[in-house]
Amino acid sequence: MLWPRHNETPSERVEILNPADGGVAYWLCKFYAFALCCLAGLFASLGLAAYVYFATTLPPTPDLSRFEHEAAATTVVRGWDGTPLAEWAQEYREIVPLKAIPKLLVSAFLAVEDRRFYDHLGLDYRGIGRALLANLRADRVAQGGSTITQQVAKSFLSSERTMTRKVREAILSRRLEAHNSKDEILTLYLNQIFLGHGSYGVAAASRRYFDKSLSELDLSEMALIAGLAGAPSRFSPFLRVDLARTRRDHVLDALADAKFITVAEATKQKAQPIVTHPAPDIFHDRSPYFAEHVRRDLGTRYGQEALWRGGLKVETTVVPWIDAIAQENADFSLRKLDKRQGYRGPVARLGGDAAEQFRQRSADRHGDLPLEENRLYLGLVESASPRTAKVLIGKRTYDLPRAGFDWASPYSVRNFDNGVPLADGAQPIRKGDVIWVSNAHHSFAKRYGDWTYDEKSEVVYIPSFKDRAPPKGPPKLQLEQQPKAQAALFAYDHRSGYVISMVGGHDADRSQFNRVVQACRQPGSTYKPVYYSLALDQGYGYASLLNDIPRAEVDPITGEVWTPTNLNNTSEYQVTLEYALIWSKNVPSVQLFKLAGGFEVEKWARRLGFTTPIIPDQALALGASCARIDESTRAFSAFARNGLLIDPVYIRRVRNRQGVLLEDNTEIGDPMGSPADRLDRLVALATAKAPTPVIPPRTAWLTSQLLRHVVTNGHAPAMRSTQIPFAGKTGTSSATMDAWFIGYSSRWMLTTWIGDDLRERPLGRKDASFMLTVPMSARFLQEVKMDQPLEEIPWERPPGVRKFDTGGTLRTSMDDVKADTGGAAPPKKG
Repeated sequence: MLWPRHNETPSERVEILNPADGGVAYWLCKFYAFALCCLAGLFASLGLAAYVYFATTLPPTPDLSRFEHEAAATTVVRGWDGTPLAEWAQEYREIVPLKAIPKLLVSAFLAVEDRRFYDHLGLDYRGIGRALLANLRADRVAQGGSTITQQVAKSFLSSERTMTRKVREAILSRRLEAHNSKDEILTLYLNQIFLGHGSYGVAAASRRYFDKSLSELDLSEMALIAGLAGAPSRFSPFLRVDLARTRRDHVLDALADAKFITVAEATKQKAQPIVTHPAPDIFHDRSPYFAEHVRRDLGTRYGQEALWRGGLKVETTVVPWIDAIAQENADFSLRKLDKRQGYRGPVARLGGDAAEQFRQRSADRHGDLPLEENRLYLGLVESASPRTAKVLIGKRTYDLPRAGFDWASPYSVRNFDNGVPLADGAQPIRKGDVIWVSNAHHSFAKRYGDWTYDEKSEVVYIPSFKDRAPPKGPPKLQLEQQPKAQAALFAYDHRSGYVISMVGGHDADRSQFNRVVQACRQPGSTYKPVYYSLALDQGYGYASLLNDIPRAEVDPITGEVWTPTNLNNTSEYQVTLEYALIWSKNVPSVQLFKLAGGFEVEKWARRLGFTTPIIPDQALALGASCARIDESTRAFSAFARNGLLIDPVYIRRVRNRQGVLLEDNTEIGDPMGSPADRLDRLVALATAKAPTPVIPPRTAWLTSQLLRHVVTNGHAPAMRSTQIPFAGKTGTSSATMDAWFIGYSSRWMLTTWIGDDLRERPLGRKDASFMLTVPMSARFLQEVKMDQPLEEIPWERPPGVRKFDTGGTLRTSMDDVKADTGGAAPPKKG
């Protein structure tokens, strides 16, 4: 109410109709309520801004229907018959549809990872709360709250463990749920999840741990695979069997708790032991050198991304059973040579605790199992004398008789004589030695037959092995060692170019260096056909006479003075060109090289496909420049195919993951191709340009006949004994560091090589290719020829060459040459 002043007339009375109430408490409440509203609005704005920020920085919402076409897949390489040779991937994965995954396996993942998967919308708030309480009680991260959808979303984000990543994960999970069905999300999860040891997805895990398809898994195995999710290393049955069993049992309990199985079923499955069967390492077991060569080729031409993530389907040319025979043959040939060179001592010498540890590990590895034939074992010598030894392998002790180590004379880098007998009373094996042994009841030689060099008569004979009965009695131990020398074998079909075998060394686990395509070695006398064919092209004939008396030569390029000599220092006054090549005589060959011309020989060699460095001095006549095995084999194909170079083909076809054909190198008559494939190839090759001979067909044909005579009359008795029509040339480099044999039948090109990588010790003072690589080739051909029909060599006479006797008679007169070739006697040059 307002009161009038002293001299004023009183006014009307004023009343306030909305008096304040509540006092201080009321105003404080209103103030704080207003502040909370402001903060809520601020947080809402910040939340909205954060959502907008994180939402705009997320990757595009994945199209799960494209997963099969975009996910990292495995490149699979197969042999000619479809046998798997290798698999290459950053993530080993077999993509399978949800309907192909057993329902119980799906249920196991749902029970242990996200039981409410089909009820929530990407985020399981109930599960998050339950996990939070469990973690608070345990004072550690004991339980996760992520749903399967969140785990899928996480696979498209970074692996950092931050709050911002979790926010992005939650947003992306909601988007995945909005754009994809539950079954699509579950399919991706079961094909994408990492389950340890390089396996991604349930199908890959089934192969990795049990070598089974998904349909072959039992409930216990399904539970074990489901238990790997989240911590595959910790619960790996390969590394921690007890933890894996505990985790499997937890999954079985979860299945029973979720009513997917009964408690009785869970109890029954818990009683099952964990038995794993790791998938075999096919890369190391089957054609490792060939597969590695294909891998390098694919990586170069298609790129590493396509190789390791593209899921290429590669069909190759190698025939696995033939390549296996080639590997066994190389191993046998090297071990036979290695034993003749001498014993280099034990792998180790143990005593005391070390020996006891070895006994325990050997028992764990081999147990009480019988020894397999021709398999190598590491054994511990328990006792030894000059006549016998006792060797422990696993839980058993075996006798090693003197006959099993009578080859073990001391190895020497100074004395190159091979086959030195073990001295009477010598004891190369002692107690505590760790040695390689094999059960030699039936040797490789009994399977193949063998050829042995008799130094007295200087001939090769074939021992008879007729006893193929099952072995009886205790194992027959043989002392072994890892060969020091290396071997290579390369074979391909010179009609199609298909490579059927490539052995690039003794053991790919010890050395992945492929001596077929990577090593450059001295070819020795296998280089002689190169310039002999040039001489035939220049007009020389089979009966052209050459000097065979050693004399000092001055190389016109290097100025070096040297005196070439023949094998065993034999010499005659004059020999024919044919005789000189058949018996690989060095003295007349050097004369022919000079007559042909060093630089002309270099040009001719380039025409035959050699790309390695060539030094055209007189030492080249004896194969001093290096050459690769694959190039040398290809050069000889020109002699086999009347002047046409036949390039080796390693890959028949390549398809991408969708099955689209990327390349096709098949021949028209490929027996593994379908009629449609053959028709497509026929159409593709209809307009192809016919190949051009690199040397005249007549020259190639005449050279081919010479190479046939090398086998029928020269240093190839082991090959003659097979009665396989074959042409070829032996070669032994200086100091016998390399031994070669290169040749062909009417179908196959074949090269065998034995040598010392480091050139530390000659193969042998008196050893040569006819003792080493020719028997190796003969054993291989005897095994793989089967009943294949082969024609006499040469089998395809080109125009301009008259028909004459090819029975192996040596031509020694110029008149014979005129009759054979229809030409005049060649001029005598130089």
